Amino acid sequence: MEDTAGLKKAYEGLENVTLLYNASYDDICEELERNEDPVVMCLGHGSPNGLFGVGFWGFAIDGTMTNLLKDRTMIGIWCYADEFGKANDLHGFFTSMFISNIDEAMFMGYGFDDITDNDIYLETDLFCKNINAFLRDGVPLSQWVTLLQSGCHKEKGFVKFNYDGLTYLE
Repeated sequence: MEDTAGLKKAYEGLENVTLLYNASYDDICEELERNEDPVVMCLGHGSPNGLFGVGFWGFAIDGTMTNLLKDRTMIGIWCYADEFGKANDLHGFFTSMFISNIDEAMFMGYGFDDITDNDIYLETDLFCKNINAFLRDGVPLSQWVTLLQSGCHKEKGFVKFNYDGLTYLE
C-alpha cells in the first residue's frame, strides 16, 4: 500500500474543494487556473519548498504558483507544508513533518516503539476522516488544530509528533 493512499479519505465526497494530489506541475497550474473553488487541498509527500510531483520528480506545487493560491484557503498535508505556507504567506491548515510510513517513523526516532506501517496507516486514516468531517460540517479551520489534538491518540509517540506539528495560518 502506498503510504499516501489513505489521504483520499480527506476529500471523498466533498464539493467546492480543488484537490491537488499525484499530479504534475503543469496539470496543477491548469487546474488552479480553471477551477475557482475557495478551498485547495494539497496532499502527498513534500518539503518546505513544496509538494513533490508524481514519482518525486520535481515539485507539483512550488513558490512560483503562489499567485494562484493566495486568494484561496489551503489545506496542505505533506511534510513541512507549514513552512511552505509561512514562506509564501498562504492562509489555511498545514502539517509539519508528518510521519506517514515506518521509514519516516524510524528516521524521526519513533520506529522502535513496536509500531508498524499498519499502525501508521490507521492513524492517518483517522486523521483524514476527521479532516473530511470538518470540511463537510463547516468547522472553521482556525479550530482544527485544537480539535484534532484533543481527539488524537497522544499516547503513541508518532501520533503526538504528527499532531504537535499542525498549524493554522491566518
